Amino acid sequence: MSVAIVVHRGVATALIPLCVLVSLAQQKKEIGYHVGDRAVLSITNNYGPTTIKPSARAGEVLVTMILHSKSVRFEGQQHGNRVQLRAVSLVEGANLAEFTIMIPNDACVTLRSSGGVLRAEELYGDLIFESTTGAIELKNIRDSHIHVHALSGPATLVRIRNSHIDVTSVSGDINLRDISASSAVVHSDSGRIAYEGDPGTGGDYRLTTHSGNVNVSIPATSPVIISSRSESVQSRLNSSQIGRSGPRDNEMLSSRSQVSKGSVFVLRSLRGKISVLRPQ
Repeated sequence: MSVAIVVHRGVATALIPLCVLVSLAQQKKEIGYHVGDRAVLSITNNYGPTTIKPSARAGEVLVTMILHSKSVRFEGQQHGNRVQLRAVSLVEGANLAEFTIMIPNDACVTLRSSGGVLRAEELYGDLIFESTTGAIELKNIRDSHIHVHALSGPATLVRIRNSHIDVTSVSGDINLRDISASSAVVHSDSGRIAYEGDPGTGGDYRLTTHSGNVNVSIPATSPVIISSRSESVQSRLNSSQIGRSGPRDNEMLSSRSQVSKGSVFVLRSLRGKISVLRPQ
């Protein structure tokens, strides 16, 4: 490393390149674990974002950590086919540590964070996400059991196929895009629930919020049966495409044979509005 020394009125000043300052401020570490089939992974990072992706090698868990503070340390333990990973710090902060973990596709994974973003990409398996205020982002997931538990942070699920989905939130918004051929039970107390895209065939989607709004946009070419119940329903549907509010909802749902290979939507909002669009 070359350092320039500038003397001005008898005072020497060292000019250190910016890239060197950045490297001194953060520390990168990698650690690997070998596991068997159906490994169980528990990952906790309350101090920054955590991302999980599929590993290039079967049975390999590769952890890459970028630590932005000397107060943060990494703790990892392995007991047979179980691996526990977590960040520990005496200093609070949302950008102190970044985790990227490459995992086997058949693993059962639990991600936890109080404020950091939780991300998952290109996976299948059993995936559990627990967050307080941080965002949860999932995309390109298939053949999975997905459980999302959020307090106030938003949850976004994009391009999920042939999966079982369970999402609960107290006040955070829930966004679903291009969820197809899946069953989804989604509940929020006061947050907004939005679905957009082609639900595919054989799907079952139950979206419920107490005081938030439910916004659904499904292409007009997608065969669906929709049952909705709210004090305010705003829709652009033919009467044969949306179930009636009130006690006859079950009648509409039971007539699924009316729409060949279609998907079923059950929409509920006690105080909020329900909006259903069928764009061409």
